[in-house]
Amino acid sequence: AAAIVLTSGLANAQGVGPSDARTKEAFKTILSSADTNKDGKLSLQECYAIWKDKKLAEKNCKYWDANGDGYITEDEYVKQSKKLMK
Repeated sequence: AAAIVLTSGLANAQGVGPSDARTKEAFKTILSSADTNKDGKLSLQECYAIWKDKKLAEKNCKYWDANGDGYITEDEYVKQSKKLMK
């Protein structure tokens, strides 16, 4: 389920870009199932575990890790989501 949220979890909006609140809720949904150490962010290893296809995992996880520090934070998720909606 987290993979769906990461790649297309913005479907909450009916043809309109999601609000920050909805995007943050989508991120919390991802964390609830994928954040195994419960630190409030998604490590690249936690992200990679979402997908069976490792090339797809690498591509998607690196996209969401906007600053390249090895973690996907809520702020990065919101920022990258907005980029997708442009």
